[in-house]
Amino acid sequence: MASTGCSAFSQDGQYYAFCGNDGKLKIWETASGRLKHEYTPNRHLSSPCSVIGWILPSPKKRRRRKSISEQVDRKAVVAMGSVNGKVTLYDVAAASVSTTLENGHSSTVTAIAWSTYTGLITAANDYHIVEWNLQENGIKCKWKSGKAKVTALAIPSNGKSLLSAEKIIKWWNLETKQLIRTFTGHANHVTFLHTVQIDSATSYLISAARADNHLSVWMLDKNKNDKASVATLAIQDEATSISILSTEELQVCILVTTQSGQAQLFKYQPNGHTKPLKPSLNIAVAADINQKETVQQIPILAGHLTKDKKLLLAYGSYINLTFEKVMPDFSDKVQCLIRSERLDTKKSKERKEETISKIKPTAIEGDVEYLTPGIQVPTQKRNRTTSGSQLLLKDRLENLSLNADANTPGRTPTKGANMTQLLLQGLNSKDKTILTTVLFTKNEAVIRNTIARLPVQAIIPLLKELTVMLQGKTYTNKIAVMWLQPLIMTHAAHLMSRPDVAEILSPILSFIDAKLALLTAIQRLKGRVSLITGQISQANEEHNKDITEESLLVYQDQDSSDEGADKDDIDLSSESDENWEEMSDQDVQDEHDEEDNRSVKFDDDDVDDNESIHS
Repeated sequence: MASTGCSAFSQDGQYYAFCGNDGKLKIWETASGRLKHEYTPNRHLSSPCSVIGWILPSPKKRRRRKSISEQVDRKAVVAMGSVNGKVTLYDVAAASVSTTLENGHSSTVTAIAWSTYTGLITAANDYHIVEWNLQENGIKCKWKSGKAKVTALAIPSNGKSLLSAEKIIKWWNLETKQLIRTFTGHANHVTFLHTVQIDSATSYLISAARADNHLSVWMLDKNKNDKASVATLAIQDEATSISILSTEELQVCILVTTQSGQAQLFKYQPNGHTKPLKPSLNIAVAADINQKETVQQIPILAGHLTKDKKLLLAYGSYINLTFEKVMPDFSDKVQCLIRSERLDTKKSKERKEETISKIKPTAIEGDVEYLTPGIQVPTQKRNRTTSGSQLLLKDRLENLSLNADANTPGRTPTKGANMTQLLLQGLNSKDKTILTTVLFTKNEAVIRNTIARLPVQAIIPLLKELTVMLQGKTYTNKIAVMWLQPLIMTHAAHLMSRPDVAEILSPILSFIDAKLALLTAIQRLKGRVSLITGQISQANEEHNKDITEESLLVYQDQDSSDEGADKDDIDLSSESDENWEEMSDQDVQDEHDEEDNRSVKFDDDDVDDNESIHS
């Protein structure tokens, strides 16, 4: 059975494997305490390792052709499950990847189990359990585990059944893939499952869950359906590793390391239902710093029970990891191991001197001083003037400001001006004033330069701030879009490499969809408003055109500089009008007189004619 988690001891305790957040696999040799292998998988940042376990493939009895199991003839192999659903098998002896199992899971691998009878079995977030065929690098069987993701797997020693855990522990029949029974008793997701066989007919299951301060012991009996666990082991904190060993006295030794950095050893004698058991021994490691009164605790990261009933402890940090075999001392409830840090300092000093001794100096006459990489040159202390230290923080920021060119008189700002440092300060401190000052910048060049110099750690906080701005009014939406476009174009590669990119961008995409749903109605409203405003403007233009149109008759006064002249002109014009009227009346009278004279003349002529006729 393989132990699961991001760190695990091999079955024989010879190796210890760890895979951190950087996705690199590190394997230590416990006997010497040296880092033996360090492997960096492809795309280790975008698809890091999610779970590891040790497997021990054995050769087949019937050998028809050379298989993977024969190639790794009982050699330790590390199985690494990744976020993208792949399982990588790393051969420790060959220091290389032997094979990669694909197309089994579509999501993050969460649990790994191994048995010499059944082989490799994995579970993932896609709610499926896969039994692998290592000979053909394919899937032997796959079935649905339930409605929740499986977080732990275990295979009993006979290899005929399988135990999978969510919050509920399920017992499967591997032949029929049917449930035998379930175990309930944990409120959170189970993190560890271990089986132990007492005799040929009795087996027990030990489970630990997240945020629980106890271990539960279950009896694997098909005929019984007990809802409660047969025993409970009380621990100080959440378990980080569990190791189990069955002794000849039908006892079960359980070594547990907790998040508090201590180890606890239990001796459990299976005998029906019992009260919560306390640990038989508590183990802690402390550092004696320069023989002072205060003692600093060194955290125990993992533990393993060896066949000689010793405790193999891994303590310290993953930068400076130490392995030690300890014989348990049951004379007291607490066994404290005092380890001086001077030993580590001495070892590092010896390594440093060894490096220096490998450098052979060149023999040249004269007073010459040779400097080697291990020798430090004494430096002189620089006298700091008080003027620099007495500057205000505002002045220092202005000196370091990227807008210093703009503050310098007689100098134009450079095209590379940006506000990266100010934006980082606002994102880290959550200062609304700083964020408003930076984000409400309308200069597109400054926005592009700021985003181009933005570290990848600040991309997600900036996206969250822009998401909040998108939920505001129209002006803030416009500013947020000005930042979003260059941000996504510049850092698209980093965003695509993140597994949670859909979760990060889903609020923005939903906001865009909501806006697009209203786009048709807004366009129609815009068209109607444009039509109405166009008619109004056209009517105003026609009215203005009628007012400004040229008249048929234009009278233009002559320019005059004296009002008296105007008055004279007015008087003259009035006199001329009167004269014109008088002259008109006289002309009419003259015309009447002429007509009268003519009529009299005609009468006289008629009289003369008559007289002449009579005569």
